[in-house]
Amino acid sequence: MRSRALGLAVGVLSGCLIFANDSQADLWKCKQADGNILFSDRGGVGCQELGSLPALQTAPAQAARAPIEPVKKQDEVAQAPIRKASQQLSSRPFEPSSRTVPNLYVTRMSPALAAKGWSRPNQGDIALVQIDLAHWAAGNGPYLGTDHHFRSVPRQTFAVAVLAAAKAVNYDPRFVQAQLAMPVGSILHAGEQIDGPSAGAAWAVAVAAALLGDPVRTDVCISGTIDINLVVGPVGGLEHKIEGCHMMRNIHEMLLPAGQNTFAITDKGMARSIKVTEVGTLAEAYEIMTGRPLRPVF
Repeated sequence: MRSRALGLAVGVLSGCLIFANDSQADLWKCKQADGNILFSDRGGVGCQELGSLPALQTAPAQAARAPIEPVKKQDEVAQAPIRKASQQLSSRPFEPSSRTVPNLYVTRMSPALAAKGWSRPNQGDIALVQIDLAHWAAGNGPYLGTDHHFRSVPRQTFAVAVLAAAKAVNYDPRFVQAQLAMPVGSILHAGEQIDGPSAGAAWAVAVAAALLGDPVRTDVCISGTIDINLVVGPVGGLEHKIEGCHMMRNIHEMLLPAGQNTFAITDKGMARSIKVTEVGTLAEAYEIMTGRPLRPVF
């Protein structure tokens, strides 16, 4: 089956996962020289400040692999081909599968409490997120869904992660049904929500692993954005997020975007027996997190 223009040319450049009651980073919609639209939390020439990214339609994950609403097309999101028309994409059926990956985030003081004079240092934390993947036989997807723990920015990030993973393994995303959920008990308080794009790389690895049938290591954590060009992009709060990695005693390695390692992060890692490794691409992250090379499904 020939590829179609199903990729999203969306850059999710920086940010961190935070609870819903925290202050949100400003967002900008930036028109690039090639006409593509880039959503970022950094302004610049040609950028317009937004309150939030447009939300993708989602379905609650109340039952395992419940019907998932299709992703709506959006004017703000430019589309680009995943593969050249001359290349074949696989659409072979695969068994439904799940992958669980740790998500790092930073808890911050809410503006309401700060206005009352309260003060608290930023803290790193971690939560386990489950991605369920199934073959969508109708071939009119991708069909994506999230549960109520995820706000608009991570929903957008999840869409990019699914498309990036499909591109990386040469699979037609129109035959993918994917659900993002935070299992009950993986966070301290029910009803809390996660925001930001910094789990994109982790989610892309999980989706690709499900498509390829590879296991994901449980002793590695990662923080980094992902884009449709399979680049792991910069994020914030890494000096706190390594503390989140340390909260799970089985984690012994942290992956972070290339160029973002610092002496403070390495020093914290050494003190906690956590190896710090930089990765620049999805392929690099995938090989470390699965022990297998990133490859086509056929």
